[in-house]
Amino acid sequence: MRLQLIALALVACAAARAHADTTFAAKTQVYADSDHTTVVSPAVEASADVAPTTNVSLGYLVDIVSSASVDVVTQASKEMHDQRHQVSTGLAQIFGALTISGSYSFSRENDYLSHTFGVTATRDFDDKNTTLSLGYGASLNTVGRANDDNFSRSLTVQHVAATWTQVFSPATIGQLTYELEYADGYQASPYRFVPVRLSVDAAPEFWVPETDPETRYRHSFVVGVNHALGDDSVQADYRFYTDTWGITSHTVGARYFKKLGKKAELRLRERFYTQGAATFYENVYTQAEQFMAYDRELSPLWSETVGAKLTYRLAPHVEGELKCDVFYYSYSDFAPLASRTGTNTGIGVSLLY
Repeated sequence: MRLQLIALALVACAAARAHADTTFAAKTQVYADSDHTTVVSPAVEASADVAPTTNVSLGYLVDIVSSASVDVVTQASKEMHDQRHQVSTGLAQIFGALTISGSYSFSRENDYLSHTFGVTATRDFDDKNTTLSLGYGASLNTVGRANDDNFSRSLTVQHVAATWTQVFSPATIGQLTYELEYADGYQASPYRFVPVRLSVDAAPEFWVPETDPETRYRHSFVVGVNHALGDDSVQADYRFYTDTWGITSHTVGARYFKKLGKKAELRLRERFYTQGAATFYENVYTQAEQFMAYDRELSPLWSETVGAKLTYRLAPHVEGELKCDVFYYSYSDFAPLASRTGTNTGIGVSLLY
């Protein structure tokens, strides 16, 4: 069972320079929420300069999922266990002021198969005070259903991102990003069934499979700023999102980086998110309609996340990290679940050369 429609990782969102120090990192993240879902995600990643202007990277991630959320309760079973494995690789090459980066990832779980490709071009101007990047990615997905060999649906997602980064002063950097995504194919859940009933409290007259539109355009605009305060720094960003399903959202984020001596750094973060509902979403469907969703992510909601991460230099080339985020989600118009709380914790170690 897939918990997310797709995780589209593109170099376009944050183009990496080809000349980066050789690194190896091993991390484990644990997600747990009050909707009876736990995800343990160990990951390893490495990057190395194979030439003065060429960098390669390789990564592996596994999500170990255990869930009895409202998504699972709508199935016949009461609990779900699954694993998602993902392998990714990347290549970046510098050509003077121009950097070309490419990436590929393959992920598989018992009912979902995905191939994701990405390419990004990044160019410096004005003595590296201005940087422009343009990226394109595509994800080819096959959606299945556990214990049903006859169920197979396709989903193709294409993504374009353009980013302008500007150095305004020795202490201040700004960034503006526009992203366009187009999804075509099966975007509902093969496990969710929608009750048709007269009211929220009434017993369902019958159930129908969830149906979403097969096409979706997503637009997002992000503006951010990074300002140095001596050895410390602050970051802030705002994201506006809208799509052809009628959802509009706003995200505000802030981060504060505090040096704790020569070996340690503390990062504090806050993120607030709010969105409206999809135009076809209804808390109660009194009759069968063309599009019907039983998905909390398509309902009106807001969330608040706060967290901290501590990094510490354990040795000249060894860095450790600990992090913990706490979140709260409120669903004002989703009958099965009014709110959700949880934590996202992680521990990791990196080798830097």
